[in-house]
Amino acid sequence: MNHKVLAHGVGFTEGPLWTRDGRLLVVAMSRGLVLEVDLGGDGVVGVIETGGGPNGLAEGPDGAVWAAQNAGAVRPSRSPRPVAPGLQRIDGRIVDDFPVPGALAPNDLTLGPDGRIWFTDPGLPGATTRGRVCALDPASGQAAVLLGGLDFPNGLAFSAEGDVLYLARTDEGRVTRHRWDGERLSWDGVAATLPAGGPDGIALDVDGRLYAAAPDADAVFVFEPDGRLRRRLEFAEPTFPTNLCFAGPDLDRLVVTAAKGGRVVVLDSAAAPAPGLVLPGLQPTA
Repeated sequence: MNHKVLAHGVGFTEGPLWTRDGRLLVVAMSRGLVLEVDLGGDGVVGVIETGGGPNGLAEGPDGAVWAAQNAGAVRPSRSPRPVAPGLQRIDGRIVDDFPVPGALAPNDLTLGPDGRIWFTDPGLPGATTRGRVCALDPASGQAAVLLGGLDFPNGLAFSAEGDVLYLARTDEGRVTRHRWDGERLSWDGVAATLPAGGPDGIALDVDGRLYAAAPDADAVFVFEPDGRLRRRLEFAEPTFPTNLCFAGPDLDRLVVTAAKGGRVVVLDSAAAPAPGLVLPGLQPTA
């Protein structure tokens, strides 16, 4: 798959996010940093230190950015800034910590239909069979466990209506589907099974297609809404793709964090047949 390198040599990259005001953010997990990367190819244009090991990123309805923070439990961090496992709220250059009692290594996150920040906590490397899906109320700072006893829950994404949660299950090599009725989650089957590797970060497009980054397969898999594999996006060199997001004013460019070489890449425009999904309440402001 043809692609353009937007940044390289910036550490273990993860958590790409295109914000409503037109910024591309990624994390350098091994350096305890959130980086702003120019979509046009001018490299890193902004740096915010979170400390520890920031992983996933998501935008809240007020424009603040949230980071899942594993506190260096996944890989050593170069940052001296002390931090506990939990979430962090980033508003401009101000970073507020939201430690979560009992959290081990929060991984990825998204804005939920209830206004809470939903996140996965798979556990520590080598012991991820009791993972959880949790949600944090930004107003109170309180977190609740919505699913427990999971085997390596990873990336997560909501449907356009907010009534279906897609959940990457890395060690199982599949993405599962769960119904949300406003109070609890219920099992709704398997959304997609990867032909190789396990899913890490995931995303949806406006037509309901599912995109899954698969580090061990060195590929991104694209699935139709019915779970059929549409396409396998492969790279000419080892990339270890950890996560992905839709970017650009029209959300028609697929950005992938390629941890091998500490890179951020944008794929050829043919990679995605439809623009990325925008959740209700997160319409662009610019």
